[in-house]
Amino acid sequence: MSVSTPTKRSSKAELSPAKKSWIDSLKAFKDLRVLIMFFLGFAAGLPIMLIFSSLGLWLNEAGVDLSIITMFSWAGLGYAFKFIWAPLIDAIPVPILTNWLGRRRAWMVVAQLLIILAIYLMASVNPAEVNVLHLMAAGSVLLGFSAATQDIVIDAYRIELAPPEMQPVLSSIYVTGYRIGMIVAGAGSLYLAVYFGSTETAYSYEAWRNTYYVMALIMTLPLLTTFAGYEPTAEILQIKKQQLNLKLFSIYSAILLVPGTLIGLPYLIETLYNRLSGSSMVLVPKTVYPLLNNYFAVAIAAAPLLLLFLFINQPKIINKAPTVTESKNDYLRLVLVFVLSVVVFVAGYNLIGKVLPEFEDALAAFLIATLRLLASLGLAIISGLLLVKVGLVKKEVAMATWINPILDFFRRYGKKALLLLALIGLYRISDIVAGVISNVFYQEMGFDKTQIADAVKLVGVIMAIVGGFLGGMLAQRMRIMQVMMLGAILASSTNLLFILLTYHQGSVEYMYFAVIVDNLASGFASMVFIAFLSALTSIKFTAVQYAIFSSIMTLIPKVMGGYSGSIVEATSWPFFFTFTFVIGIPILVLIYLVDKYIVIGGNDDIYGDDVAASQLALDDTANTQPESKK
Repeated sequence: MSVSTPTKRSSKAELSPAKKSWIDSLKAFKDLRVLIMFFLGFAAGLPIMLIFSSLGLWLNEAGVDLSIITMFSWAGLGYAFKFIWAPLIDAIPVPILTNWLGRRRAWMVVAQLLIILAIYLMASVNPAEVNVLHLMAAGSVLLGFSAATQDIVIDAYRIELAPPEMQPVLSSIYVTGYRIGMIVAGAGSLYLAVYFGSTETAYSYEAWRNTYYVMALIMTLPLLTTFAGYEPTAEILQIKKQQLNLKLFSIYSAILLVPGTLIGLPYLIETLYNRLSGSSMVLVPKTVYPLLNNYFAVAIAAAPLLLLFLFINQPKIINKAPTVTESKNDYLRLVLVFVLSVVVFVAGYNLIGKVLPEFEDALAAFLIATLRLLASLGLAIISGLLLVKVGLVKKEVAMATWINPILDFFRRYGKKALLLLALIGLYRISDIVAGVISNVFYQEMGFDKTQIADAVKLVGVIMAIVGGFLGGMLAQRMRIMQVMMLGAILASSTNLLFILLTYHQGSVEYMYFAVIVDNLASGFASMVFIAFLSALTSIKFTAVQYAIFSSIMTLIPKVMGGYSGSIVEATSWPFFFTFTFVIGIPILVLIYLVDKYIVIGGNDDIYGDDVAASQLALDDTANTQPESKK
């Protein structure tokens, strides 16, 4: 099997996927790489909720002031600025681990071990005690940084793992795993905290400690996935070992997923039907739940044993990924430049905060905080440039690490790159701006917290998963820009359904109708957009370019989303949702222009055809490998 390199002027017809039947599209999900990406998506979704959701509730029950609780959300800033250290992930090998596991898996193991350590450190701190919140904050920052680093590596790994025509499938299953990870860390941690004995009126540190211990244990599943997987850009010298690892991983995955699906789906149907109808239908006997809990407890407890075997049974590999430099001294200097720039950023942030005035007005405070953040970032960039200029690191090494990935994007797309950047920055604006204030909207429409949780956190998440799955199916039968157009139309037009809800306030039926359709559209658009960004990313700079794209895609929508409340207060809910629909219309024009003038993915310089081909057809090539490589 071989992978052809697209020319710089490939036609859309050449890049369009061969039209598949629906059955063939469904069969694509049987690929083993789909299973790997499901668990890596789960790994990406779990930590974020331990920072932004569960931690806030823990601190609140412990009696921490609300003003301090909200500051802990800053621990997640790493997600917004991950593009700054993403170049180091592409450029710097991890001592010992890179030669053993490969470039991507080495960094993935480091990030996942740091995530487990961070969760353990947070669990070891009781926020109700005096003078310990700085320790909790340190654990939270470590969790945010390591989780963002894991995101960088997983995105790069996914893009390198399969050719462009399979990216929609991997993107959809990644989103599925991501959302399930969010459910486990969000709703799951709350259930566990209550189960272990902590409530709003009766705080228990031991309950929350045990909850976070469980989350740290669950993170061994992604670690297991990393050791079971393989490096896309490396040559495997011991194929039989790799096949055995993948086979054991498949069996273990089935042990977890099959019972979970067979019991989980009837439970969801039972819950939804009973909540909507007020009846007490039983599809899953309550006697099953204790048995199921014990089953999964044993299965998860067995994960470290399987991990130990995979650790011992790692096949030998030869890395084929390009490197910025072979000098270890240059690598150390790159890290030193980054660390010193971070120190300047932190120091600048603190000093600027003492100089700038404080405002009680929310908008003024937001603008001052933004100015403080941007000024600190500017100081860090300037310090980095000065360090390069004085010779702390070679100019060509710094260029290859931070500048060349950006230049590559503009080299491939020229002035049209600006059109692509506009589309990246605005594609999700309709649903993100509307989603920022959605829970407040539901409350004002007369729904209580339980109804909102059932509709949005349960039904909404499931529908988003279904939407992503449908997007993955459809993207195999159509060109990516055609599916992008459909996703943009759905994402903006479904916001109009909430206007209908304003005329039927308190109606559960209308609420569920709006939530189901809106989340289907959102899941569809999210999956398609991830596949689109993956197609734009050069295989030579996957970590850097995708990190930049993913940061740009939420910047404008989130900034505008901060004014959602002001728009509603000045106008009305119907006007607001009409506004979110209207701002989505220019996106359709951008998609049309991009589709007309730009060939997506057709001008990338792919390296390592033979390595990628042998890895992508691992099972097929096993029988053709020389005996010495088995």
